[in-house]
Amino acid sequence: MNYKILVTSFEPFDQRGENQSFEIASLLKGVEHLSLPVVFEKAAVKLSQYLQNHSFDFILCLGEAPIQSIHLEHVVLNMMHGRIADNEGFQPQNQRIDKDGKDLYYSSLPLEGFARILQQHQLPFQDSYHAGTYVCNDLFYRLMRLEIVSKRGFIHVPSDPLKKQISLQGLQVLVDALNKGTLS
Repeated sequence: MNYKILVTSFEPFDQRGENQSFEIASLLKGVEHLSLPVVFEKAAVKLSQYLQNHSFDFILCLGEAPIQSIHLEHVVLNMMHGRIADNEGFQPQNQRIDKDGKDLYYSSLPLEGFARILQQHQLPFQDSYHAGTYVCNDLFYRLMRLEIVSKRGFIHVPSDPLKKQISLQGLQVLVDALNKGTLS
């Protein structure tokens, strides 16, 4: 079937030399990859500009977090709250992304199907009910507000480089399932 799939990732942040979302996304087969800055609003602007000239059936945004397995993010919140500053020094505290916007949006990715596929392959994952309040959440919220037909959402991967191979395997299984048309 081969759908057009975009996978986004983030550049390194918080004085670290690499970001596991980038490391994993750059190795995935059967996708287009776009790296984004770890900067509130600017990540979404870069993605939005890219989408003006490209269309996709699915958009999977990846980010890293101090977690043990892939997290399938179900909901995005209209909230910015940085535990640390972004790569340009901005650290919002308890601010809405859009003061007049909806409080939340739901992922339009086939998350139940993703969970089923990961279970079938005995790959670790967790359902997660929101993407935090950092740049990942900001990107996800702004992406969900775009008037595009792409199914889209967010997935966190572990920041631990020792978890890279299992995360890569899990993401590749999901991409392959999308391309086979077994999920939509």
